[in-house]
Amino acid sequence: MAKSKYQAYDTETISRKDIKNAPYNPRIMDQGAKRRLKSAIKKHGLVSALTWNKRTGNLVGGHQRLEQLDALERSDDYELTVCVVDVDEQEEAELNVQLNNPSMQGDWDLDKLASMAEDFDLTFDDMGFTQTDIDFMFDGDDRFSKLFEEPDAAQMKQDIEKVKEARKKGAERLQERNNINWYAVVVFENEQDRTEFFKEISVPRTEEYITADEIRRIAGQR
Repeated sequence: MAKSKYQAYDTETISRKDIKNAPYNPRIMDQGAKRRLKSAIKKHGLVSALTWNKRTGNLVGGHQRLEQLDALERSDDYELTVCVVDVDEQEEAELNVQLNNPSMQGDWDLDKLASMAEDFDLTFDDMGFTQTDIDFMFDGDDRFSKLFEEPDAAQMKQDIEKVKEARKKGAERLQERNNINWYAVVVFENEQDRTEFFKEISVPRTEEYITADEIRRIAGQR
């Protein structure tokens, strides 16, 4: 069977010291997320290869995993197998963003995610979610109401509101900069109708903005 013509990489085992972090890499990760990633690698190992550009020596995808791998190895004196591409800096930068762009990676089917947790006896901690993640994803679903009864729930709610306010302001700035009308208003029959619709498209009922892709997703299932 022939290899796919779209596979644009080879694999190679190289020295860790040959890998440079891309100086422009825009990805950041807070300390909590780093701890969860390190714990996952320690438990399961590195289960997907990093992507490395042979032409520049820069890491294209996997900066956060490599940082935690270094911490676990306690040095940079080791070898690892990487996916190797050979591209110029322009294409490298494009790939760097695309490999980590959430809008290109789909959304969660929340019912299936909940079923997985039950069927495989997985906690949300096992799956790498924080309570903030859960509040965003499951707000309004009675099955997960117990998740909001923690002592630090009030602080968590405040943190979420700060995030939502920042997102709102960012959307307003983008609208002003582009100077185009890219909003539409959806009118529901009542509050219950709105809540049920948001559940159907797997969006927290407290969210003020939903994307066209979220609407298209549920429309395509009918």
